[in-house]
Amino acid sequence: MKEIYEASSGMEEVSESALKTYGKDKKTNNNLFTSLSKAIGLFFASQMFSMILITGYMIYTNYTKEVSSEGTGYHFMIDQSDIFSTESILILLLSEIFMIAVFVLYARFKEKLSFRSLGFVTKNMPLSYLAGVAGAALCMLVLALICKATGAMTFTHDAANIPLLILFAIGFVIQGLAEEVMCRGFLIAHITRRYSVKTAVIASSILFALLHVFNLSGISFLALINLFFFGVFASLMFLYSENIWLCAGFHTVWNFVQGNIIGVPVSGIPIPSVFKMTANENMSAVNGGIFGLEGGIPVTVILVAGCLIFYFLIRRKNKKACNAQE
Repeated sequence: MKEIYEASSGMEEVSESALKTYGKDKKTNNNLFTSLSKAIGLFFASQMFSMILITGYMIYTNYTKEVSSEGTGYHFMIDQSDIFSTESILILLLSEIFMIAVFVLYARFKEKLSFRSLGFVTKNMPLSYLAGVAGAALCMLVLALICKATGAMTFTHDAANIPLLILFAIGFVIQGLAEEVMCRGFLIAHITRRYSVKTAVIASSILFALLHVFNLSGISFLALINLFFFGVFASLMFLYSENIWLCAGFHTVWNFVQGNIIGVPVSGIPIPSVFKMTANENMSAVNGGIFGLEGGIPVTVILVAGCLIFYFLIRRKNKKACNAQE
């Protein structure tokens, strides 16, 4: 069995099947900077499709024609509310299907990585996804109860727009999978072809956090730390399950429940929801302020705890694998 962690890391090795999953057996000359640059380039290339769709929608909805005695005039005006409108956010989520396509096609045909190396494994797919869904729902329930008990947030029920909720659920399924394919599937598979898995986890998690800087609204140092820990947590789920489905299911429901159910901004982006949330401005350390729960200390505690749990689960899994071979 090959070692891919330094002895000081506390987790010395992963299973042979996981090693093949992450592409370690296919060496490459790409250094870490090259791997990250490729991921960033593919990300922005995929986002161009989203921007084209959103721009087309805003032109269609904000372009007016006026006919007067002086002739025909055309007017086009947009503001920030149009950019962050419900329709624009929904288009952005649904168009993340292009990100999945760009990364999968590039990895498969340019980098010669298998679908398995990206985490697209059929074994235990439904159970892994549902486990991620249940885990995220439980985390969000705990966070909502903490905020309510401490007075950091108050919640009021609102009439639910079921068709809109369904569309957002589909959008978050796509968006959650897209970000996991990029930051866990592609980057971990790509980086571990030359470096250790530990390097891949740290590098991909840093990039995952920094990409959220573009959200702008309410971003803070603690929010960036939490996003980094989310990346580490998702990476450990990926390593443990040896598929993309566990972390994709968790990512999807983490965002959907946070935004569309309890009414908290998702990484600073407001989402139409079943409940309306009012945040206590004096308790931003708990509720995360205008960035949402991901800017608060309770999320830090939950994510660190999740990282430790999966760290020890991986160690136990590896120990069992070693004992089985003896």
